[in-house]
Formats: sequence, structure tokens, C-alpha cells
Amino acid sequence: MICPHCEKSLLQRQRPRRRCSYCRQEFALEPKVDGPGLHDLRIRKVTAKLSDEGRLTVTSGQLNYALQHRGRPPQRFRGDKARAAGRIGFGVIGLVIAVAAIDTGLGPLILLVALLLIGLGIRQVMLLDVPAPPTPVRSRWSEEVFRRTVLDRWRHVYGSLPPGLVEDGLVRAGPVPADPAFVLLCPDRTVTSFLHANRYPELHRAHLVNELRAVPADLPLVVLHDASPKGHRLVAEARSARPGLRVLDAGLSVRTVLVEEHKYLLLRDVHRSEESLLQLERAVPELTGSQLDWFADGWWTPLAALPPKRLLALAERAAERITAPPAPRDPAARRTGPVPSPAEGRPESPAETRRRALAVGFMTWPEAGPDGTTGDAGRPGGPDTGKGPA
Repeated sequence: MICPHCEKSLLQRQRPRRRCSYCRQEFALEPKVDGPGLHDLRIRKVTAKLSDEGRLTVTSGQLNYALQHRGRPPQRFRGDKARAAGRIGFGVIGLVIAVAAIDTGLGPLILLVALLLIGLGIRQVMLLDVPAPPTPVRSRWSEEVFRRTVLDRWRHVYGSLPPGLVEDGLVRAGPVPADPAFVLLCPDRTVTSFLHANRYPELHRAHLVNELRAVPADLPLVVLHDASPKGHRLVAEARSARPGLRVLDAGLSVRTVLVEEHKYLLLRDVHRSEESLLQLERAVPELTGSQLDWFADGWWTPLAALPPKRLLALAERAAERITAPPAPRDPAARRTGPVPSPAEGRPESPAETRRRALAVGFMTWPEAGPDGTTGDAGRPGGPDTGKGPA
């Protein structure tokens, strides 16, 4: 690793007790102890990138996610080449010894053990292309472990966290605006802490809440959520609980994640119940088969793992959309009334066929809703799901 003070390249023996042997100064993180790739210079570099060189304030939870692998983990297989080679190699050696000692009392026993090792090695070879059972993919560090491993050590050595970084639990929520324009619902406290730290409620007159039951009944609602079954169901539950009021889905959609899966932090819950998937399919019927399969395999992506600059832009666009006046409808654009069928006995002309198709909305674009947006599933007059480029 590189010393964060004198920038000398240090071998492990040159940094005893987290201290550089050249400049004698202490550093916070030791990759051999705290984890591969975890060192002071990387923390500074990642924090500077997340905070856009100090223009934003980011949280420790966002830093935690930023230090983790993107995309799916490498595919695991049930067989292991090294294990197969070791067992076969020891088996062959045992076979040679057994042949040499065949006349002794131990010869047959050694032969039996050697054949067993060779058999186990061959079995490993046969399993080399057999995928291993799915395993959970969790965050590399829990909130408590990350605080103890990184944040507390950093404060001990440097006195305070890097510029632009705050701890999630220490961000104070400001007062609710006197005349809020809308409510923003997000169950992830890392996201709401980030928005509070960057004065989002003050700048956009937003009332931030973490639970659906805390949402006032008379204000439009923006929902920020993970790309997860629970997140997508939250939007459906909010719409059911607030009939007649606008609910804008501004969260991270599974559709967006699947386009460039390798760019997102993917976590996996292999114990997802069939009942929860059935509830999701009933609550969000516009999900496609591939999206439901992705959820059925246990995958999900936390919203807080988005780059902070992108996450803030997502919330700001949602504020603009929810507060924008509804676009006026064009009455002339609406198609009303049935198109008569051709006279009996006369074949229908192509023009008449097209008119009949247009009358029922076949192969037509959804018409604009009261807010100027269209339904998410391409249904005329469908609800506004607020899907942006998140």
C-alpha cells in the first residue's frame, strides 16, 4: 500500500502497527486486517468523487456502498480444480505406496484409501461445470461494522471524517416547511439523511417521511424506493391508500437496472417467499416476465447505492414534476364513438380497418394524463408511474 502521508510504497513488514516505517506517522486502515483494497488513499479518493469534489455532502452509508463490487459476483461451481488435483495426486501417491507394500498388513488399507481419494478427485472433475446452489449476496459491511472499522478508526487517527462525509445517524432533520409543496416518502434512512444534509427539503419545500402511515393526506406524494419487490409494492400501496391524489413513482425501477446490470450494486436474498412474489405480481401487473424472474432469483438493488449526484438529480426532477401544473388536454385529440363496420357483404377496406383499430386504441401511443405524462405500461389513461431515467 501507499503511505497516505509520505506516499512511499510500503510492504507489510514496513508498516508495523499501522505506522509507516519511513515517516513514522500512523494511518487509519490496514488492507491486510480491514479488507482488500481498504486503505486511506482510497477512502479519500472515493469520498472526493462521491461528493463531486466537495460540492455535495455524502453519508457513510453511501461510502459503504461505493466501496463494494458492481454487477453479479462470479459464477460459482460445485467442482474445484485445485481440490480435484490434490485428491487425485495424493491418491496416485497412495496407490504407488500400496503396490509397494501389498505384502504387508497395511497394503490393502492404503490401497483402499488411495482409491477413495482418486474417486473423490474424479467426482470433483465431473462437477466442474455444475453450477453451485444460489447463495445470498449481502453488503460487505453492516452499518455497525463499517462504523467501527472505518469511521471510528479514521476519527482516531485524523480527528474527523474526510471533507464532505457525514455519518448517517448524525444528520439532523430540519423542521418541516411551513407550507410544503409535496411529500417525499423513502424508507431508506441513508437516502433521507443525504437529502437532509444537502438541504433538499428547504430548497424544494418537501416534507420527508420514512413510512407510508406518516404521509399527510392532502399533499401530492413522491415515492423513492429500491429496485426490489418491497419498493415496487410500496408505490402500489401508496396509490391504494391515497385514491384521487397524485402519487409519483420516482424510485429506481427494475427495468432500469436490467439494462446495465453490471453498473449497479446487486444484492441477493435467496429466501424470498413465493407469496411475496405473488403479491408483487398482483400489485404491479406491468412487470414483465424477465423482471419477475429477476426478483424470483432473489436479486435487488438499493437506491442508496446510486452515485450521490445522480440520486440528488433524480429527487430534484421528481420535485419539478410533482409541482408542475398539469398540461391541458386537447379535446380534439380524443377519439370518441364507434367506427361503423362496412356494409354487409362488402369487404372492409384497409383505410376502414385502420380507423377501426384507432378507435379501440390498437397500436397507438397512450394519451397524456392530467400531469402531461403517460401510463407506465402503455395503457391509455393509466396512472402516472413517474418512471425517469433512474
